[in-house]
Amino acid sequence: MPSVGDTSVLLWVASACIALLGARTFLEYLRRTSHEGPLRMWRELSLGAAAIAAALWSAMVIDVGAQGLTFAVGYHPAKVFGALLLGVAAATGVMALATWRPRWIFRLPAVLVMALVALALQVAVIWSIGAEPGLTWRGDSLVFALLLHMLGFGFAGQMVLGARRGSRADRPSRRLLAALVLCACAVAAQELVLTSGGLDRQVVSAHAHFLPEVAITLVAGAAVPVLLVLLLVDQRTQQHSRASRRARRPRLRADGSAESVFAENAPGGGADSQSPRAH
Repeated sequence: MPSVGDTSVLLWVASACIALLGARTFLEYLRRTSHEGPLRMWRELSLGAAAIAAALWSAMVIDVGAQGLTFAVGYHPAKVFGALLLGVAAATGVMALATWRPRWIFRLPAVLVMALVALALQVAVIWSIGAEPGLTWRGDSLVFALLLHMLGFGFAGQMVLGARRGSRADRPSRRLLAALVLCACAVAAQELVLTSGGLDRQVVSAHAHFLPEVAITLVAGAAVPVLLVLLLVDQRTQQHSRASRRARRPRLRADGSAESVFAENAPGGGADSQSPRAH
């Protein structure tokens, strides 16, 4: 953690890396629910929503610490963690809406709602600081941040949801590109949110004695990235397992047909060769 009043480029880079990791994990789960359907994939649906909500929340918390504010920052536990839980619940509903029917009439409102959820989550992190004399939000910056979120989720979602399974468009490299676009839009939006709130013009944090910045930065900078890595590894492991099962099915069918042909051609193996003995 930098001292009060000192900016930290390292923390800002860490914030961007967490946003990229969360976007990559989110898109992997989004692809899975898109292919299998959200009604049968509630585990992937909830984990994907938790990944993107936790990444946005963590990136904003760390970015606040990178600003070099002139006062000690603290957070209200109920507000900051409540915003995270509400973000996960809202993102779960949005993912279900986007993957329920493969039609643009469902995906377009899903992009808008997801952009609103992301913006509200970032605003809630700053609001939970309890900065005084008070935040004055600029509407134009918030509108631009909302448009950036819509661009990121719209572009990334179309690249993932618009690709057929196994096609050239359904490649890890394309999903990585989609994650980079989503990450860039999210980081740019969070900078606009920080500028819009005027956090640098505040003089004190009313919740500094509740949850100090060091504690919540430890959660956002250590626990959340570990969770995202575990989720990404889990999704990759399941993907390789499914690919192995699909590759074994043709061999098993071929082996089964070869055994049946051998049994029919073997002496005494067919039904006709056994019928005289029965008589």
